[in-house]
Amino acid sequence: MSDLIPYTEHGVSRDVRRASRAISRYQSGGQVRLATVDTETDVAMAKVDALTSATGSAMGSVVRVAQAQRHLEQLAPEASGRLAFLADDHMIGMGDVMSDLRRNLRRR
Repeated sequence: MSDLIPYTEHGVSRDVRRASRAISRYQSGGQVRLATVDTETDVAMAKVDALTSATGSAMGSVVRVAQAQRHLEQLAPEASGRLAFLADDHMIGMGDVMSDLRRNLRRR
């Protein structure tokens, strides 16, 4: 934009002041929109990180239970059906927790 501003005998013309205010409002609106996009991006990235961390923890828990199940089945093979039930129930519980987390993150 040119630095030359039309000057009348009464100062800066009304049209120039009006244009200047319109440009200023437009630039301010753009800055607000950029800040909103930046903040929403940060929130989305934090949600992804949280979900990834929780998923890794849930998978680790399922593996630990599976290892314990296998060890206990070697000690008492006759309990394998009951142990499998408990391990499956644990896995379903981890799935429920992860579903709840995903739903809660989507709402925020």
